[in-house]
Amino acid sequence: MPFYSSHPSSGRLINRLKDILDSKGLSSFKLSKLTSLSPTTTRKIYSDRDYIPSPDVLERICIGLQVQPGDILEITPKLDVEMAVCSGVFSSGL
Repeated sequence: MPFYSSHPSSGRLINRLKDILDSKGLSSFKLSKLTSLSPTTTRKIYSDRDYIPSPDVLERICIGLQVQPGDILEITPKLDVEMAVCSGVFSSGL
Protein backbone atom coordinates (compact mmCIF):
# COMPACT_ATOMS: atom_id res chain seq x y z
CA MET A 1 0.00 0.00 0.00
CA PRO A 2 1.49 3.37 -0.96
CA PHE A 3 2.32 6.04 1.59
CA TYR A 4 0.49 9.36 1.37
CA SER A 5 2.42 12.20 2.90
CA SER A 6 0.89 15.36 4.26
CA HIS A 7 4.21 17.12 3.67
CA PRO A 8 4.98 17.41 -0.08
CA SER A 9 8.13 19.28 -1.10
CA SER A 10 6.32 22.46 -2.22
CA GLY A 11 4.06 22.88 0.78
CA ARG A 12 1.98 21.19 3.43
CA LEU A 13 -1.05 19.19 2.32
CA ILE A 14 -4.08 19.47 4.61
CA ASN A 15 -7.62 18.20 4.38
CA ARG A 16 -10.52 20.63 4.67
CA LEU A 17 -13.23 18.04 5.34
CA LYS A 18 -14.25 19.62 8.65
CA ASP A 19 -14.84 22.98 6.93
CA ILE A 20 -16.90 21.36 4.18
CA LEU A 21 -19.04 19.24 6.50
CA ASP A 22 -19.61 22.16 8.89
CA SER A 23 -20.73 24.40 6.01
CA LYS A 24 -23.17 21.70 4.85
CA GLY A 25 -24.42 21.02 8.38
CA LEU A 26 -23.27 17.40 8.26
CA SER A 27 -21.55 15.31 10.90
CA SER A 28 -18.74 12.85 10.28
CA PHE A 29 -21.22 10.09 11.21
CA LYS A 30 -23.66 11.25 8.52
CA LEU A 31 -20.76 11.26 6.05
CA SER A 32 -19.99 7.67 6.96
CA LYS A 33 -23.57 6.74 6.07
CA LEU A 34 -23.45 8.67 2.76
CA THR A 35 -20.17 7.07 1.69
CA SER A 36 -20.39 3.58 3.26
CA LEU A 37 -17.14 4.30 5.11
CA SER A 38 -16.61 3.39 8.73
CA PRO A 39 -17.47 6.10 11.28
CA THR A 40 -13.92 5.74 12.64
CA THR A 41 -12.45 6.63 9.23
CA THR A 42 -14.67 9.66 8.66
CA ARG A 43 -14.13 10.89 12.23
CA LYS A 44 -10.34 10.61 11.82
CA ILE A 45 -10.36 12.61 8.59
CA TYR A 46 -12.78 15.16 10.08
CA SER A 47 -10.77 15.76 13.24
CA ASP A 48 -7.18 15.59 11.91
CA ARG A 49 -6.36 18.14 9.19
CA ASP A 50 -3.00 16.43 8.59
CA TYR A 51 -4.61 13.05 7.84
CA ILE A 52 -4.72 12.53 4.08
CA PRO A 53 -7.16 9.80 2.99
CA SER A 54 -6.23 7.21 0.39
CA PRO A 55 -7.40 7.90 -3.18
CA ASP A 56 -10.22 5.33 -2.83
CA VAL A 57 -11.54 6.96 0.35
CA LEU A 58 -11.14 10.43 -1.13
CA GLU A 59 -13.11 9.36 -4.21
CA ARG A 60 -15.97 7.99 -2.09
CA ILE A 61 -16.10 11.21 -0.06
CA CYS A 62 -16.10 13.35 -3.22
CA ILE A 63 -18.93 11.34 -4.74
CA GLY A 64 -20.93 11.39 -1.50
CA LEU A 65 -20.56 15.15 -1.03
CA GLN A 66 -20.60 15.99 -4.75
CA VAL A 67 -17.32 17.89 -4.54
CA GLN A 68 -13.94 17.69 -6.26
CA PRO A 69 -10.73 16.41 -4.57
CA GLY A 70 -9.32 19.96 -4.70
CA ASP A 71 -12.24 21.11 -2.56
CA ILE A 72 -11.12 18.75 0.20
CA LEU A 73 -7.33 18.88 -0.12
CA GLU A 74 -5.34 22.11 0.03
CA ILE A 75 -1.63 22.88 -0.07
CA THR A 76 -0.50 25.51 2.42
CA PRO A 77 2.91 27.19 2.42
CA LYS A 78 5.68 24.84 3.51
CA LEU A 79 6.68 26.84 6.58
CA ASP A 80 3.88 28.41 8.60
CA VAL A 81 4.83 31.53 10.55
CA GLU A 82 3.54 29.87 13.72
CA MET A 83 5.86 26.91 13.15
CA ALA A 84 8.80 29.24 12.48
CA VAL A 85 8.21 31.26 15.65
CA CYS A 86 7.77 28.14 17.79
CA SER A 87 10.89 26.57 16.33
CA GLY A 88 12.99 29.66 17.09
CA VAL A 89 13.64 30.59 13.45
CA PHE A 90 12.51 34.15 14.14
CA SER A 91 13.81 34.38 17.68
CA SER A 92 15.79 37.46 18.63
CA GLY A 93 19.46 37.44 19.44
CA LEU A 94 20.75 36.12 16.13
